[in-house]
Amino acid sequence: MIVAIQAGGRSLRMGEDKAWLTIDGRPMIEQVLTAARAVADRLAIVINPSTPNVAQYQQLAAAWQAEVIDDLHNYRGPLGGIETALRQGGEGEAALILACDLPFLSEEFLRLLAQIHQAEKGDLTVPLDETGRPQMLAAIYAATCLPPISAMLAADELKARLLQERVSTREVSLAEYAHLPNAKRLLLNVNTLEDYQRLEG
Repeated sequence: MIVAIQAGGRSLRMGEDKAWLTIDGRPMIEQVLTAARAVADRLAIVINPSTPNVAQYQQLAAAWQAEVIDDLHNYRGPLGGIETALRQGGEGEAALILACDLPFLSEEFLRLLAQIHQAEKGDLTVPLDETGRPQMLAAIYAATCLPPISAMLAADELKARLLQERVSTREVSLAEYAHLPNAKRLLLNVNTLEDYQRLEG
């Protein structure tokens, strides 16, 4: 399974590239990489090639034995990055897609997602956060998701969550991973400066 971390976007709500913001003294993207490599056959970072931090991402990838993949789409949101990652996979290879701003992800949580996906063999395995919201950037996409994702992009339907209506989806509720340490924080992400300041505080 390829694990692809989406980074190097515009981070409009944050005002800067949030991958490099630190939590507990480490850039968030490094904390995501730490959890991701436990389940990755291949580790990748998807970036927009026009991001000003290309060299920094290249250095990071080299240090983590990962590859940098240029997003095939010009700022078309998470769905474009998901398609990019799936197209990098081998025939029939699933992709675990992770946001770069999930600093509390754990290896145990990602292993559990992978086990559920492999056991149930659906198209999409997506966890629900504490509020019951599906986290499409902490989900596993089978190769069978590629045609409907491509069709959505062609139709300019860019909300990743709409994919759930088009493929067989296994939602993983909080109750299923509540036994893991810090379960309610595992899917906390950082979208705004206020989010970041609250976590740092």
